Amino acid sequence: MSYKDLEKNLNYKFKNIKHLELALTHKSFSNTNNNERLEFLGDSILNSIISQHLFERFVDVKEGLLTRMRAYLVKAETLTIKAEELSLGDYIQLSKGTANLSKDRKNSILEDSFEAIIGAIYLDSNWDQVNTIVLDTFDKELKSLSADMNFKDSKTELQEILQSMKLDLPKYVLESIGSEGFNCSVDFKDQTFQSVGISKQRAETRAALKVLEYIKSNNE
Repeated sequence: MSYKDLEKNLNYKFKNIKHLELALTHKSFSNTNNNERLEFLGDSILNSIISQHLFERFVDVKEGLLTRMRAYLVKAETLTIKAEELSLGDYIQLSKGTANLSKDRKNSILEDSFEAIIGAIYLDSNWDQVNTIVLDTFDKELKSLSADMNFKDSKTELQEILQSMKLDLPKYVLESIGSEGFNCSVDFKDQTFQSVGISKQRAETRAALKVLEYIKSNNE
């Protein structure tokens, strides 16, 4: 497979293409040689780079707000969008069964692969290089950021909306789905909203977001 277009979109050419190949190998395709470790590394690198940028840019902002700003920037929905902008779905190696999963489940795979690529770039180059690429990738989001924005996560926002509607607080029902993470369901009125995430937090956040989108689209 040619990765020429992907490298162009990343604005980075790999010295060792095996780093990129590994970043795009899902555990369903290979149980022993996959991108899980690179995803772990990339997640840490992404958070560190964004943290440093926020720390240096917002010199008068306290730790709590910096944390919320970082969470807003690297939330699951944003990572999925970044992965889709790179067309990662065209490159990720999956088992046949996993390839047939719902879009919701595939989103978590896209997020992990995006983070794995960040880890792969770091291993293939150095901190300065991956730092530049991450900041360039999130340039639009970073430029639109200001300290007076609302940085509430989906779960917090949903809780506050339901409280204002004098309704019961959301109950998140979690179910482990093995290597794919967790399935989360939330009931709102007569409907059940479900979502999947690699962690409990991501699954709950995604489910809350679905309820929020429903409330807003129906002017509840």
